Amino acid sequence: MLRPGGLLAAAVISRVASTADGLRYGLLDEPGFEGIIERDLREGAHIVPDHRPELFTTTHFHWPDEACDEVREAGFTDVAAFAVEGLAPWITDVPAWLAEPARRERLLAAIRRVESVPALLAASPHLLIIGRAP
Repeated sequence: MLRPGGLLAAAVISRVASTADGLRYGLLDEPGFEGIIERDLREGAHIVPDHRPELFTTTHFHWPDEACDEVREAGFTDVAAFAVEGLAPWITDVPAWLAEPARRERLLAAIRRVESVPALLAASPHLLIIGRAP
């Protein structure tokens, strides 16, 4: 229970997470994995076979607007979604970007500019949904 005006931060897995993992880890070559991806995208129901616990767990994945709607339906206001990974996979040499203060600030400014762009949110496998308690 949050006190009035308290801030909710909810971590959400996007419906594209399985596709990202399939590309990143070569899972697209495994029998049955495309079916998991298709159901994730279509229904959000991530169901893995009992004999494949390395494929995560049975759960529900969300589109960004779905997750925001659920938080609003729970009575929260000022709801916003942010991409956790966003464009991070495109960043090369992260230590170099972080080591020099001015360069780090440019990187963080670039991330802030796009972290909540609706067209980019669904491409992030993980989302952060923020809402304020009534």
